[in-house]
Amino acid sequence: MVHSRDLLVVAPTPSHPKDAGNRKRIYSLFKYLQANSFKIHYVLYNVSHSNSICDKSNYDAMREEWDYFDIVLPSSDFPSVLQKLKTKFIRSSQYSAILSTGLYLPIQYKIDDWCSDSLVNFINWKCSKFFISTIFVEYVFLSKVLVSLPKDILKIIDTHDVFANRHIDLSKNAINSKFFTTSAKEEIKGLNRADLVIAIQEKEKTYFQKQIDSEVIELTHIEERKNIDKKYTCLNSIGLIASSNDINVRSIQIFLDLISEKETLSSLKIYIAGKGSLKISSSSPNVTILGQIDSLDYFYNIADLYVNPMIAGTGIKIKSIEAFSYGVPLLSTKIGCVGTGSNFEFHNYPNLEQLVDQLDKLYLSRTSLSLYQEASQSCFDDYEASLKFQLETLLARLEKRKHESN
Repeated sequence: MVHSRDLLVVAPTPSHPKDAGNRKRIYSLFKYLQANSFKIHYVLYNVSHSNSICDKSNYDAMREEWDYFDIVLPSSDFPSVLQKLKTKFIRSSQYSAILSTGLYLPIQYKIDDWCSDSLVNFINWKCSKFFISTIFVEYVFLSKVLVSLPKDILKIIDTHDVFANRHIDLSKNAINSKFFTTSAKEEIKGLNRADLVIAIQEKEKTYFQKQIDSEVIELTHIEERKNIDKKYTCLNSIGLIASSNDINVRSIQIFLDLISEKETLSSLKIYIAGKGSLKISSSSPNVTILGQIDSLDYFYNIADLYVNPMIAGTGIKIKSIEAFSYGVPLLSTKIGCVGTGSNFEFHNYPNLEQLVDQLDKLYLSRTSLSLYQEASQSCFDDYEASLKFQLETLLARLEKRKHESN
């Protein structure tokens, strides 16, 4: 094979607009590789047949951003009637209610349930017409596209999350996720189709290494430093970002409900940005719903302190890394800072009740927030150093394949 620097990316989500953590992760990774002289062939797979997944402006933006851009629709007979019934049941409130009692139902998606033959056929065609050196599959549930590809193409799965029994963990917090969930056996089957598996945080890297035969490396989210030039004194306002997924919305809703129970916090100003903020319910005049925002610089300038109130989820919480990159004061649950490397107590509250209690203390004591600002800056220093090593590891792996194929 004539070596090329052409990378094929297969993703079930667009890179534009960058209004969700997974989109930001995908965009930043492949812009980094593009800046390192790789050509990016971005294939967007519209797994849900959704008309809203990509409008004209975002389509034009992706065509402009990437060297090649294609959209693939599922086959006309996809999903099957049986798959539709399975999806309807998995997403039902009855299913969540059963799981919340502690009973286990062995009804989950098979690893290839979301991957249509139309995508497999297109990827095979793409690889036959272009000198693709490496293929990145975003999410294990699209790994079927790797099965029939030539051996000289480096096959990589960017996992984003652990999907084995994901629905069970979410149901413990009364969250009925509409996203993918599968068994450990099926996830292992999908991951072993790759030469290289990318875990987004250290804990998941260790987990995958124990489960699969494929090589595993860690690559967290790529974020640039953007420190806010601001002096943080006492607490008068907080900011939160809500993407539209159920986990984000429920976490913030519970957080607001706890705030409303604290009379001492009745005057605290709360700004909520992001597409998911439109799903938030609050009667407080001090809660401002900003909706989708064009400028994160603006958002990270308006509040005194930022909160990540996540109560569930795997992967890495990009909102916390984003806050660190801006050097703003942050309070977070432990789940909200998984994968960031922070050991500060105020980034690792075991539950929302303790986080809200600390918020109450800060508000009443009029304590300076400079310590929290310095903590965020310190966390990002460590994060940058770790990220640099991880990126060097990935580039070395890509270059290794270059020499093997020459």
